[in-house]
This record gives sequence, C-alpha cells and structure tokens, in this order.
Amino acid sequence: MEVIRNKVDYDGTVVALGNFDGLHVAHMTIIRNGIQYAKERGLKSGVLLFDENTKGVTQGKIELITPNEAKLELLEREKADFVFMEKFDKEFMKKTPEEFVLYLVNNLHVKAVCVGYDYSFGFKAQGDVEMLKKFGEKYGFKVFVTDVIKIDGRVVASTYIRQVIKSGEMEEAERFLGRRYCIEGNVVKGLQNGRKMGIPTANVDYDINMALPKAGVYAGITYVSGKRLKSVINVGKNPTFGAEKLTVESHILDFDEDIYGEYIRVSFAKRLRGDIKFNSMEELKNQIQNDIEVTSKMDL
Repeated sequence: MEVIRNKVDYDGTVVALGNFDGLHVAHMTIIRNGIQYAKERGLKSGVLLFDENTKGVTQGKIELITPNEAKLELLEREKADFVFMEKFDKEFMKKTPEEFVLYLVNNLHVKAVCVGYDYSFGFKAQGDVEMLKKFGEKYGFKVFVTDVIKIDGRVVASTYIRQVIKSGEMEEAERFLGRRYCIEGNVVKGLQNGRKMGIPTANVDYDINMALPKAGVYAGITYVSGKRLKSVINVGKNPTFGAEKLTVESHILDFDEDIYGEYIRVSFAKRLRGDIKFNSMEELKNQIQNDIEVTSKMDL
C-alpha cells in the first residue's frame, strides 16, 4: 500500500471519504465497498485521511479512537492500493464544497467515491450526499453511499464508541469497532512499584489525546515484537501509592524481558475491577496475583 501526500499518478481511482476517526465497523464497510468496486473496474482503491482529526481542528480537542499509525496498518490489511494523507488546517477547511470536489478530481483523479449516508464536506459542512452526487454528474465520477449500519438496533458511531470505552465496556467497544480497543506507545520507566512487588509492568507512553478506558484493571493482550502475550493492564493513578499521573501499565504474564524503549500495543478485552486504594502493599499484591490468575484462565 502506497502512502501519498501530493498527487496520485494513477489514471483513475475509487476513494473512500469520511472523517474515519475510529475506523469502526461502519467506516470499514464504506472502505471495503470502495476496494471491491475498484477491483471490479480495474481502478486503484484509496482512502483519504487527514493528518489531524477534522473535528479536532473545527471543534477543539477530541479524544482519538484510532491513531493514524494504526489506521495505516488496518488499511494495509484490507489491501487498499493507497492512502492519500492530507494536512487538514484552517486553510483547507475553508474550501467550498465545489473546491473540495475539484481537489478530489485534480489531485486524486477520482472516478468514484464511497461515503456514508451522513457524509458532509466543504466549509462549515455545507455539502451533503445529494450535493456530492450532483457534482459527480458534473465532473464525471460516481458516488456510492453506504446506508446506516446498526448493531442490535444502535447506530454504529464514534461518539457511542468513545462513551463505552470511557465506561470500561470493552466488549461493547469491540463489537462496534470490529476489533479490540488498543493503546500503544513506547515503554518508559515509571515509579517501579510493580517491580518492587515482584510484578513488573510496562508503562506505556501513550498519546494523551487518546480516549482512555475507565480507571481500573483489565484483562487483555500486549503485542511485543510480533508476540501476542496475555496481560493484566492497569489504567489509573495507582491510589495505593498516592500517585498523581494517570498511567497505562501492562503486566505481561510469564514474561521477564527488558523492553524499555520498545514500542508496544495493549488491547483491552475485559474489565476485571475498579482502581482500588488498598491498605497495604501486601493487600495490593494479593489482589494483583488474583487478577493474574483470573486472566491466565481466560480465552483471549
């Protein structure tokens, strides 16, 4: 998969358009529809992504669900031919709907675009799906619209996914994302409290803009150098030790390698308990040992 930043060299493309902040089930349906249509027509399939979250630029800070590095990895698995990365800034956001369409025609050479039913574009979201279809007729490209997608009667949407992540409902988040929610980053040194108890943890230097699961202890998987390892993951401020910093720490089961500085990914499968303040380090150690035992027996 090619990552392009200026102008595509392909004669004709099919491009999926959207904010794609989560790459959840509905987003992936739009993208897969584009990839399939491109294959059938001998065209190149692509996805337009922005360096910055569009709502973050227009509305202020927004909690991320899937960082761009993870998006590129997911799209490579889908076998998209290219991702067109564009800088979304205040200048770009001022494009009128027609200026944005001309940008697609001239820079991405679109022969078809795939969007969701509620897609909007152009300055102050003035363009909608019907306007896009009219521009398609004018400039010679097709528009394919994916209808609303629901799971158990609920619309698949990033807003809801953020809500369930922050509530610690990781199984629900997985259903709507189509995969487990992950936090990733380099392993950095923390307070070393886990090591003092003989239960070392990998402290993840995560992006502070990520949506964090509710404080507590989770069973999950840590990915280290291609290995998939069962883990007990703590999200919180370590109240027993009176710490101030909110951390994401993973105790990897049956693992004793030095991974400081390495880039890891932790995925959250199930919330085991809340972030509890214990009366002593011994009480905390016993509880963590119980968390480890429970996690070791789970099918993750």
